[in-house]
Amino acid sequence: MKRFLGILFVISMLFAIPSQAQFRFGVKAGTNLTETPSDLKSLDADGMTGFFVGPMAKFTIPVLGLGLEADVLYSRAGSKIAGEEIDKNSIEVPVYLRYDFALPLVSKIAVPFVAVGPQFGFAFGSTKEEFEIDNIKTKYQFKKSNVSLNLGLGAIVLSKIQLHVNYNIALGKTSELSEFSGVTGALGDVIDSKTNTWQISAAYLF
Repeated sequence: MKRFLGILFVISMLFAIPSQAQFRFGVKAGTNLTETPSDLKSLDADGMTGFFVGPMAKFTIPVLGLGLEADVLYSRAGSKIAGEEIDKNSIEVPVYLRYDFALPLVSKIAVPFVAVGPQFGFAFGSTKEEFEIDNIKTKYQFKKSNVSLNLGLGAIVLSKIQLHVNYNIALGKTSELSEFSGVTGALGDVIDSKTNTWQISAAYLF
């Protein structure tokens, strides 16, 4: 009988968790603080400050503190190479595995969380710029798509405002710098680079 009651308890808990799960939607906006592209520091390269904005959805199981968050963001970022500014417009889709710390004494004021997960980026519009470096015709081009990893932490304040600091780590090359001849367009030396980004955001949760 005790074993039977124990099985019933486990089954009831499995059904109770989904019923207690919380779905929330929101609008997120923030700042991209792009770092210097790797392997290009000798060319007077630097990152540019940009922004992102878009909807988000959050799913949490309160009993466990675990949850998922997915965003669809319009993002503007870029790099500066030898004084030339190259903008990048993209749709970014981060998916986070989250753990919310529901601390008894402060949860009504703030709920801290940590978040980790992949991000999928899809650039659109012009993704390249042609210019000269030391009288050499040069092309800098962003990849059309890329995958990165997010590591972040933050807090939900007064159950409505989510503050989030995130470090986005490129998992493959994000851009390339190449030399070419003006008539044939033939490529010369090619330098692949990766760009990581600090992100600071705020979201309003409905």
